[in-house]
Amino acid sequence: MMEEKKLPLIVVGVDGSEDGLRAVRFGAGTSLAFGTELLLVHAVDDAMLAGAWGVVYDPEVLQNAGATANEQAKEVALEMGVPEDRLRTEVVLGSPGGVLGRLSEVADLIVVGRRSVSGLERMFVGSTSVSVVANAACPVVVISAASTPKPVGGLGLVGVGLNTSPGKHETLEEAFKYAKRQNARLEIVHALQPPIGIFGPKMSPDELEEQLEFTRGGIEAVAKSMAEKYPEVAYEVVVVADSPINELVSRSARYDMLVLGTSDSGIPGFGLGGLLRGLMAHASCPLLIID
Repeated sequence: MMEEKKLPLIVVGVDGSEDGLRAVRFGAGTSLAFGTELLLVHAVDDAMLAGAWGVVYDPEVLQNAGATANEQAKEVALEMGVPEDRLRTEVVLGSPGGVLGRLSEVADLIVVGRRSVSGLERMFVGSTSVSVVANAACPVVVISAASTPKPVGGLGLVGVGLNTSPGKHETLEEAFKYAKRQNARLEIVHALQPPIGIFGPKMSPDELEEQLEFTRGGIEAVAKSMAEKYPEVAYEVVVVADSPINELVSRSARYDMLVLGTSDSGIPGFGLGGLLRGLMAHASCPLLIID
């Protein structure tokens, strides 16, 4: 008997929040588009069992709450048309970041909600999404109900943030792949922040322009080579003098997806520091984050 081919797997973190349900909708839509299995997971944080101020939580109560959240998420996925035989739900004991991190070793994509809100709290991003992105062994989509209430794909433009370090090109290639799947254009962005000393800019306007042109030439060479594999994708290279977070946040409202890397050594790539955390908190589109 021929062995049945295993389908790709998309895992969605479920927590009962609006951001969590937005993640379910994105995961379900992606599962439908590519014929994958969909696993909806609610993690019961074992740290909560001891609680604060001496309060002890009943594990059964937390398990039941997780099952309820999963049922709501399952209804959303079924209503969107995900076949029941390709849909599973699980309630797992453990920290959400740890549970999803372990599942990323067998998943093809993890989807999580951002859990950021308005006002001062939006300066921060949820600890679960940060933990998953930092430790995932597969790509992660971080999405918000507030910034992305509608189905993804209506804008026809994908962005990718680049640094200029030499090395691997996985994130840039993933951006081309995603743009091809979405039949979208690709905008390749590098923001060069001019160095500032205590007495003002360290570069003259002519020196800055020369640096911008040099950087643009290097990125265009890499992009041209990559584009030969994806001739269907129209792309543009944008190199500007600005802080990366300002430039990418301001452009993000025009994107269906912003693709980023976590590695400092790759091209592109950002360490999981202030820049990536800032984009996770403030971007006006979903983020596809590649290790």
